[in-house]
Amino acid sequence: MELLKCCVSLVVIILVTNIHYSLSLSQNECNDPQIIHKFTVIDYDWSSDAAREDAIESEEYIPNNNIISGMKVYGDDVYVTVPRWRLGVPATLNKIAVKNGTSVLQAFPSWDMQELGNCHALQYVEGMEIDPNTGWMWIIDTGRINFLSTDCTETENLCPAKIVVYDINTMEEVTRHEFPNEVVNRKTNFLNDIVIQYSDNEPRFAYISDTFDFRLVVYDRIQNVSHFHSHPSMLPEPGNGNITIFGEIFEVAAGINGIAMSHDMQYLYYAPVSGYALYQIPTSVTSIPGSDFAGSVRKVGNRPSQTAGMTYSRKNFLYFASLAENAIYRWNIEYDQSLQGLDNFNDVEMRTLTNFMSDDKCMNFVDIFNFDTEGFLWFSVNKLHKFHLNSMDFTGSSGANVLIWKIHVGDAGYLDRREETTTASVVMETTPNVIETTTGGAGVVTTQGSTFYLFSVFLLYVLSASN
Repeated sequence: MELLKCCVSLVVIILVTNIHYSLSLSQNECNDPQIIHKFTVIDYDWSSDAAREDAIESEEYIPNNNIISGMKVYGDDVYVTVPRWRLGVPATLNKIAVKNGTSVLQAFPSWDMQELGNCHALQYVEGMEIDPNTGWMWIIDTGRINFLSTDCTETENLCPAKIVVYDINTMEEVTRHEFPNEVVNRKTNFLNDIVIQYSDNEPRFAYISDTFDFRLVVYDRIQNVSHFHSHPSMLPEPGNGNITIFGEIFEVAAGINGIAMSHDMQYLYYAPVSGYALYQIPTSVTSIPGSDFAGSVRKVGNRPSQTAGMTYSRKNFLYFASLAENAIYRWNIEYDQSLQGLDNFNDVEMRTLTNFMSDDKCMNFVDIFNFDTEGFLWFSVNKLHKFHLNSMDFTGSSGANVLIWKIHVGDAGYLDRREETTTASVVMETTPNVIETTTGGAGVVTTQGSTFYLFSVFLLYVLSASN
């Protein structure tokens, strides 16, 4: 509140606030109606209470070792991943169900597909993508478990890494591919995020970030082959690995993580976890083994803070979190293209950003983004820094640990291939009236209406100070 004591500070805050979504002052609980699911402890839809107790007794289920990371939406269903970073995760890929008013997880596609040591089943899933046009879920399985444990138990390299394409509508497997060890190392990989590229009007390429081996892995579904690219831009940035959230320092030495595909399928965007830079590379380069990646990759700008996931919309907005700020930023790529007088996105720089949404109470570690087909942006919040620092409160006294948000933005996802006429009623123009600044390597922009909101906050502060 000290920043509100002078007009200059007020102007600064106005520049980083968006009228549509703002922090609720003195908020004790996360009760925003846009929060669809809450979890304090991740639990499952067990066949009986006895089955749950048996799983706990055998340590098949260790409740405090479970945390949601990946999240995607298809139709009315929300699918989530529980990475097997530690032992005691019974199901790594799940669908959310609500039982007696409580959100729980149902193993997907079945309990049998969660069997540890069965290399046909799923060992460790963190990232997956769902194509809204086909209903295909593209599942990436690292094949390794327990590689981020905090109790000195050993990593188990159970199976080769693989990708499985699964049809949600028919509940049948479409295809699968086991990655050769020279493409994805069985003992060191950390397959993290995934996006899909259409080619000749059908889903063909999958691009996957390998956070530990600093690679971009590419899978060609038509040829059923894979390759990878590596580049210094995929490495952690020296000195930029500490993420500070409310005084807790989360030390991370992780490379390429969040990736996003442009709606026209021409460009891939990616960034390391430990760093601020955002990069762009043409898919005409990434889709070809041995292509000139180094000569084609381009830094487009710096983010205000470190980021986990990101997503690209049909209307050419790029969304990503600012972990240290408990915020989500949005880059209007067409706006910067216009400002810079460019004909395409090939050379556009990220000079302006909108602080789209922030909440110090209910947006601690925004992780994964996703669009549905009704104009909503979904994202997961999971206090992941606390999970890895062993400071997470599972008693409920600190509120829920995992939140699934659903925000109407009037846009669609990068994969949405519907005709423009069918989405015209859903997709609306959201370009703000902007103010350009030079914060964090990119400008921060706001709508004009946010001035009224923050002026009201300022008046409240003055009135309270005078009492």
